[in-house]
Amino acid sequence: METKSVIGIDPDSLGFVCSMLKLNKMNFVHKKEYSTSSEGITNFIKWTKKQGECIIGIEGSNGQSRPIEQALRKLGITFYSFNAKDVANFRKTVLGENKNNEKDAEAVARYALALKSQGMLSNYQRVHMPDDQLQPLMRSYEQKSKMITKEINSLWKLIKIISTDLYLTLGGNNPDVDIKNNILSNHSILSLLSQKPDIFEWKKLSEEDFISAMGNYKYKGYKNHIHAFQKIAKTFQPISYAMILMLENSAQQILFLRKQTNEIVKLLKKITEKNELVKSLEEYKGISTLTASNLIAEIIDIRRFAKDDNLASYAGLTKKEYSTGKSEAMRYNANFNRRLKDALMTAARNFVLYNPDSHLTGYYKNLLKKGMSKTEAQKRVARALVRVIFKKLYSLVEKTDEREIIKKRSDMANGQSQRNCLNSSNISPLSINQT
Repeated sequence: METKSVIGIDPDSLGFVCSMLKLNKMNFVHKKEYSTSSEGITNFIKWTKKQGECIIGIEGSNGQSRPIEQALRKLGITFYSFNAKDVANFRKTVLGENKNNEKDAEAVARYALALKSQGMLSNYQRVHMPDDQLQPLMRSYEQKSKMITKEINSLWKLIKIISTDLYLTLGGNNPDVDIKNNILSNHSILSLLSQKPDIFEWKKLSEEDFISAMGNYKYKGYKNHIHAFQKIAKTFQPISYAMILMLENSAQQILFLRKQTNEIVKLLKKITEKNELVKSLEEYKGISTLTASNLIAEIIDIRRFAKDDNLASYAGLTKKEYSTGKSEAMRYNANFNRRLKDALMTAARNFVLYNPDSHLTGYYKNLLKKGMSKTEAQKRVARALVRVIFKKLYSLVEKTDEREIIKKRSDMANGQSQRNCLNSSNISPLSINQT
C-alpha cells in the first residue's frame, strides 16, 4: 500500500501534539492534540487508523513517548523515533527559530519525510524495547548509588567541622589510634552516628552502649574501634542542636538508601533466575548479577547491532576518523551509551581481578608494562570483552529463534497459532546483515 501521509508527534508529560502532512498537499498541516490518558491514546489510535498507510515519527523515545510507543507496538504499527536535538536543529533550519509544540510536531513529520527521501528512515525504526523490569531497576539503583556517594561526601564535611579528631579516626589517618582504614561507610559506624549523633555524650558511653548503638553487631575489630572512640571522645567539645540533627539525618539517609539498593539487588537476583542472557554473562568470573543485568538492560537486544564494532561504538569504546582540512585524527564517539560503557568498564576491571590466568589479564598487564594508564588499559580489555559478549549473546538469541520457529511450525501443524514472544511487537527483528 502506498504511503499517503506523514504524522509527526511531539509528546510531553500531559499529552502530545500530532501534525499530519498529506503528500499531495505538502503546504497543508492538520494538527491534533491528545491526552496521555487511556481514552486519549485510544482516540489517537482510531484517528491514526483512519489515515490509512502513513509514516509515524516521534520526538524522543522511551520517555514521555512511552505510552504512545506501547500502544503502537501492541497493534504492530511501525513507528520511528528521532533524537530531540536532531529535530530541533532541523526545525531551526526549515521552520525558523520560534519553538512550540505544534512546530516541533511539524518538524518531526518533515524530518521523517526528508529521511525517507534519502533512504535513511529505516535506521530510526524502533523494533526492540528495553526490558520493563531490568532497565527501570538498574536506573533506580544507579540513581540511589549516586545519592549515597553524595550523602557520604556531605557527612565527611560535617564530621570535619564537628571534630577533626573524629574525622581523622574514621578515615584511618589518626596517629593516636589503631585504625588504619576508612570505616565511615561501615554499617555499624553509620548506625552509631544515627543513634548517638551527639558525639559529646560519647564520653559517658560504656562498651555495651557502643555495641548497642552499633546495631549489636560484633564484627571483627569492633572492640578496637570502640576503644578508639572512647579515647578520642575525651577531646570532643559540645556541638549545637543543628549539627546534631544534621549528623543524625545524614547517617539515617545513607542507611535508608543502602537498604533500598540491597532490596533492588535481591529483586534482580529473583527476576533473573531464569533469564538465560543474564545467566550466560554471570558465567564469567567477575561479572555479578548486578553488572550482567545492567549490560542486558542497556544492550536491550543484541540483534540491534550488526557486528561487535557497532556495539563497541555504541558503548563509546571505539574511535572514528575525524578530519577537517589537512588535519586528521581519531576520536571516540560522542553519542554513546554512558551506562553501558560504565557497566563494561566495571566488568573489565573485575574480570582482570578474578581471572589472573586469563589471556585478557595477560594482555592488561602487558599494556601497563608499556606505560599505558590503568583506565586506558581497562578500556582495551572492555573492548575485548565486547567481542566475547557479542558472540555469546548472539549464539543464545539464534538458538531461541530456532526454538520459536520449530514451536510455531508445530503449532501451525496442529491448527494453532502462536504469537511470537521474542519481541514486544509483531515487527520482525532487524537482520544481522542490516547495518
